[in-house]
Amino acid sequence: MPHRHAALKLVAANPEPPNVESALHEVLDRLGPSIFAGLLDTEGVLRYANRAALQAIGSTLEQVVGTPFESTPWWQACEPSQRRLKQALASALRGEASRFDVRLATSSGAMLAMDFSLLPLYGADGQVAWLIPSARDVTEREQAQNQLLLTRHAVEQANDALLQVGPDGAFRDANAAACRLLGLEREQLLRLRVPDIDTQIDDAQWPDRWRELYERGCLRFETSVRHQEGHEIPVDVSVSFVTSDGEIFAHVCIDDLRERRAAERRIRQLQQFDELTGLPNRQLLFERLGATLQTSTQTAVLVLELDRFKRINDGLGHHIGDAVLREAAERIAATVRSTDLVARRGGDEFVIVMPAPSVPALHTAQALLEGIARPMSIEGHEIHVTCSIGIAAAPADGDRSDILLRRANSALHQARLLGRNQVSVYAGAPHDDDPERLALEAALRHAVRDEQLDLHYQPQIDLVHGRIVGVEALLRWQHPTLGRIAPDRFIPIAEETGLIVVLGDWVLRRAIEQAAAWQRAGLPPLRMAVNLSARQLLQPDLARRIEGLLAAAGLDPRLFGVEVTESMLIANFDQAVQQLRSLRALGVEISLDDFGTGYSSLSYLRRLPVDVVKIDRSLVPDVTAPAADVSITRAIITMAHQLQMKVLAEGVESEGQAALLAANQCDQMQGYWFSAALPAPALEAMLRDGRQIDPALLGRRSRQRTLLLVDDEENILAALRRLLRAEGWLVLSATSAEQALQLMARHEVDVILSDQRMPGMTGVELLRRAKALYPDTIRLVLSGYTELQSITDAINEGAIYKFLAKPWDDEQLRAHLREAFGLKEMGDQNRRLDREVQVANRELAELNGRLQSLLSAQREQNQREVGSREAAQELLDAVPVPVFGIDDEGLLVFANAPAQALCGRGGDLLGAPATEQLPQALRQALQGDPMLVTLAERRWWAMSRVLNGNARGRLLVLLPQAGAST
Repeated sequence: MPHRHAALKLVAANPEPPNVESALHEVLDRLGPSIFAGLLDTEGVLRYANRAALQAIGSTLEQVVGTPFESTPWWQACEPSQRRLKQALASALRGEASRFDVRLATSSGAMLAMDFSLLPLYGADGQVAWLIPSARDVTEREQAQNQLLLTRHAVEQANDALLQVGPDGAFRDANAAACRLLGLEREQLLRLRVPDIDTQIDDAQWPDRWRELYERGCLRFETSVRHQEGHEIPVDVSVSFVTSDGEIFAHVCIDDLRERRAAERRIRQLQQFDELTGLPNRQLLFERLGATLQTSTQTAVLVLELDRFKRINDGLGHHIGDAVLREAAERIAATVRSTDLVARRGGDEFVIVMPAPSVPALHTAQALLEGIARPMSIEGHEIHVTCSIGIAAAPADGDRSDILLRRANSALHQARLLGRNQVSVYAGAPHDDDPERLALEAALRHAVRDEQLDLHYQPQIDLVHGRIVGVEALLRWQHPTLGRIAPDRFIPIAEETGLIVVLGDWVLRRAIEQAAAWQRAGLPPLRMAVNLSARQLLQPDLARRIEGLLAAAGLDPRLFGVEVTESMLIANFDQAVQQLRSLRALGVEISLDDFGTGYSSLSYLRRLPVDVVKIDRSLVPDVTAPAADVSITRAIITMAHQLQMKVLAEGVESEGQAALLAANQCDQMQGYWFSAALPAPALEAMLRDGRQIDPALLGRRSRQRTLLLVDDEENILAALRRLLRAEGWLVLSATSAEQALQLMARHEVDVILSDQRMPGMTGVELLRRAKALYPDTIRLVLSGYTELQSITDAINEGAIYKFLAKPWDDEQLRAHLREAFGLKEMGDQNRRLDREVQVANRELAELNGRLQSLLSAQREQNQREVGSREAAQELLDAVPVPVFGIDDEGLLVFANAPAQALCGRGGDLLGAPATEQLPQALRQALQGDPMLVTLAERRWWAMSRVLNGNARGRLLVLLPQAGAST
């Protein structure tokens, strides 16, 4: 089957950008000296070749350009390679990429083994516009592979399973890793054929597979193999066709995918399941409940909350509280049916979804009350806990997930009011008859009037300098009798009733006024961010009202921002985008909140006028986080930066999280670690105190070179410290991998020198973790043990820069470390320049956008003014009396048709001083007093009036005196 590559496509603002070909030339020339690359037109004619390719055949570009590619000197010495190329050219014109090994000739007559690729490049019209051939010298790799096959010892040391297969599918050779993978002895394995272990191929299919391998030379695919004990193992298989001394066989390399698949399952587990209890989380709950409501005629939903759980956390500690939650989850799951869904929604709340219940939900709820109430024995403590349960049923109480859960919550609230350890069934009354909802709704209507609402402000900190650069305004409600009411209780009611519009307007006005007051008080400039609701975003005059509020308060729009969530945008995407563009045109910053928890679609993100991507707290990693979690966060940051967006991480709760975010180039953060949301006076005091993150944590200060030594032998560490004392470096030391990770969280480490054999975690494993968490470090191993395969693998994957042996030579060790510091500083400089370029590009893009908005607004204003002038001209031309306009510099700038007829002159009347152009009799009238004048054998009252406002100058009007003539 054809080799599959991602197709390339030209994407530009214009259908055929004129500089595409030159840009491709520049890219091809920047490839490494061992990579040949060129550019073909759709006829297969060479249009460009990079320097490496030309040097190989000793030709100039002019000598080969315009020649059919298969006729160029590279292909003249190998006819099979020519045939394969022709097939690839035909496939490329159909949009299919090709990759295979070929032999290419050089000017010296030598033959190079090359890994060759031919990719189609699409134009803006969706058709193949160019073909890009590229080849990489793999001669050394072939030699290494041959040496690997001939050297039995090297084969046996390989971690990957290696086998030789003949044309009949029989195994001719296998290394120890292959035997371990399949659970077989070597003699047993050599009696088998490929169809005996490959679950996706049988005897009838094998000849076709061998023929495909013969034609293509190599294959790569995923399949699964059978273990001796019967279970299947997912594997990645690479097969190469080999001819040696007239003998042909296939060289097979099998990579065990179980660890990779386990990591993928772990990622899915973290995304959809609660880490503490293993139950489905809130997101998966909504998905499965929605699917259940579509397929089941009757569904019961139970919301269970542990009573007074906070006392356990506060009195016995969070670890005991976590154990109670795990025990409660197990008891709930044991009480309900296997077909029922049990989820943890958060905190001490659980949700049970019962499709087509076989017994009344009330019976199940009573069993849950009894099960939870049984004493729990945890770490020597006998713990008694009860629960309250609210029940709602579909379709009687609603046919949507959000409605059903909300009504189950209402029933839960009633159960708590009954004294807890109770079950309450939703009464089935409509919203207007729900006492709790009606009471909150009525109270909410009076909250603004009675000044029960307030705004708290959570600081947003720049992770480059550590300073507060913004705040997020958060709504708080302190009821005089009900006390503090959580936003998640009253915001849904406000959204359903439409009160959210009134609340939103109040929040916008109050936040803008507060931001302007801080600026007038001389506090450092910071951006005020306000969350918009879905209803607010759809209001057609939103941008105009915000512009009015900013102007009234005197706040620079660049010091204001709005936050929206992905879910708000999907339903009315085009309208929402238009609203955000209008706001952005004012200079208002747009933030996309809770990124990573909703749709997180790149196709949407690249179309949104967004300045800041806010990473949800669930995706903020710590120093102890798995490498996969850190990679997800780093990928989001890199993606946002590539789209010219800043990144702000929410919910940062530890120093380790902040350090990791700073190390991975996150721009800003907010969270309880720095500060909770504060009332305005408290935040103002914080700003005046100049509170900020310690620059040492961010690693942005000017500092000395930092080396981390890791060895479980203290005498080795002491010897190294003595040796390096004169270098002037900051030398940190750790006797374990765990201690080293803690030091890396608190210090910006440039170079790590680690022993290999240590208890708990080897040096290679530590450096792999350091590469994932702090990829900019330079990592070396200093060991007296040569574990060749693990060291080689680590070097190949970039986890280790160098391997140094014990005992060491003092001067050589110093030289290696100096070289490592030099590489680190060079990399730091490159990254710093790259960040500066990215920041400059983002600022330039922002300025360009604002300039375009201003130009557009100016054009509209000019068009309105031209239209107004033309309308005024037509109106005054229709007035049957002469009218003259004189500007504040005394120039005659306007004369209607009767005025020009009276003076007997056309357009040349305008533009000169009025005292020169007007008749002598009218010049006195310019002083302001009405007077009688005689013009064109008629008597006129001449009256002059001063103009104020946008029009400046005087208006001179002549009114005929009734019955007067000369």
